[in-house]
Amino acid sequence: MRRVLQLLSFLLLFAAAGAPWTGAGTRAAAQEGSVSVVVEPQPGGSQFVYVVFHALDRAGFCKPPAGAVSLHPVIDMPVDFIIEAGDGIIIGTSAGGLAPGRQALGVRTFSTGANALAGSPVRSFPPLRDGVADECQAWVRISQSVPGPLRVLVLAPGNAGGHVGWTAEAGRETAAMVPLEFRWTLVTWSGPSTPVAQALQGVQGAEVMAVYAWDAAGQAWLAYFPAGGGVPGVNTLAALEPARAYWVAIATPGNGTWRMPALP
Repeated sequence: MRRVLQLLSFLLLFAAAGAPWTGAGTRAAAQEGSVSVVVEPQPGGSQFVYVVFHALDRAGFCKPPAGAVSLHPVIDMPVDFIIEAGDGIIIGTSAGGLAPGRQALGVRTFSTGANALAGSPVRSFPPLRDGVADECQAWVRISQSVPGPLRVLVLAPGNAGGHVGWTAEAGRETAAMVPLEFRWTLVTWSGPSTPVAQALQGVQGAEVMAVYAWDAAGQAWLAYFPAGGGVPGVNTLAALEPARAYWVAIATPGNGTWRMPALP
């Protein structure tokens, strides 16, 4: 799934130097033009991820049409990508010619329209706006062999020699995929202490009927029934605890999968 981390007016790029940074996941609308940073994870849980800078000028163009002049050009703009936190290494950019490392400076934006007509085009990504035939992009490819947090700082030129920046949370989620069999499966919860209802949101392809845990201190079984939430006293199991074992019953014939978060 594409994660759009920022959406800001291109006017922000020419705000006064030292303009405040925006946190990942925030979004600001604009009347004209846009600049965005998008994380493009690869299918199948690949260790590789792309952080892509998308840009259009105020008139909605990457490369101005013949005879037109862009007052705020975004073509051939230098963009800096810096791994700020987490494990990972930049192994490629849209500009090519990179020695692997923790930063890629001055990666120039390119026209996706012109790139599509080139004899040896570089990789490009779908535009953020439907119907846009030409968008300016710059990207880095990051290898993260061990899943976990990964924060990338993205800088673009601002006014008076300053910069405007974005933070892209690009890490791969650490998770465990636990198979569930009809009818009962003994599992060990691999995540942090989590309310049972919240934990069961990770179950796919199966309907959970009950979760049981043995309370050694009280010498009694604790239970949680998803269908019994409104009945007082029925659900005695409030939360799943890390490294504890639980019996899970599913009603769906066949098997399911429980996606559990892993402890950091």
